Amino acid sequence: MRVSETISSGNFARVIELFPPGLPSPESMKDSQKFDLSLRFERLVQSVTELETLADAFSLPELKDGIRIHLNTIAIASELKKRTGSDVIPTVTLRDSNKQNILGLISYAFFAELENLQIVRGDPYEEQNNVPKNVYDISKVSQLVALVRKMESHSSNSDAVCILAPINIFNLDDAAYLKTIKERESSGVDLFVTESFFEETNKYLERIANLRKSGVKAPVIHSIFPFRDYDDAVACKEKFGWRISEEELHGLKNRGPKYGMEVARKRYYDLLDRRDMVEGVSISTRGNPELVRLITS
Repeated sequence: MRVSETISSGNFARVIELFPPGLPSPESMKDSQKFDLSLRFERLVQSVTELETLADAFSLPELKDGIRIHLNTIAIASELKKRTGSDVIPTVTLRDSNKQNILGLISYAFFAELENLQIVRGDPYEEQNNVPKNVYDISKVSQLVALVRKMESHSSNSDAVCILAPINIFNLDDAAYLKTIKERESSGVDLFVTESFFEETNKYLERIANLRKSGVKAPVIHSIFPFRDYDDAVACKEKFGWRISEEELHGLKNRGPKYGMEVARKRYYDLLDRRDMVEGVSISTRGNPELVRLITS
């Protein structure tokens, strides 16, 4: 089922983020190493099977990773759907492919009858040796969304796909960014997915209220990211530029993983209690599916 249909039917959408199988880049492979991608895929199947009662859909991110190769998310989503029957949301990143390759992937998603698709621009790689090039042949999410809508209007074997796109709630004071979000919505985006939030829920929901006042009507899926410990939070803050409060960092430093789980669980239930404003959540497993049970139980 399309996630948009889950929401329009009055249900609270639950999306669980899983990581696609991967392996080291050829340059970093050691002579003695062997990799069993089939085994790694089977572990992913097992994770979906174990968590399917807790999710309306599973999402597969296209990871920004210059030293590892990750299997294409559209292909993996297609195989997972065949094996498990669950709805899986692949991700297409403008950073990584030229126009023809992206449109080929979209065509395959139609062929595989995938009902959900996430389109992101992707943060650029730094200009360094041995780092993947930034492509951005299609420069805007809204441009690709418009192309997808035109392609599906000419497809005889595909209903309209539910398109998800990112939104940064903390940038809404920027008029240019708000214009970008409205362009994405008008081009055909069905749902927005936020960056992870690390502040009091009431303050966060004030930002959502301001989003609605600005005229953006598309439902929003809110991301929850559990920290493992203090060092993990600091590393994520430095890598992604996330705004993590000193209070949360202090709690992680003094109480460790237990505190990280408590905070993630509280955010989940705070959002669940505000279904008048919140249409759904996306929970990252951080590569450990059991985290979802700890957060939602």
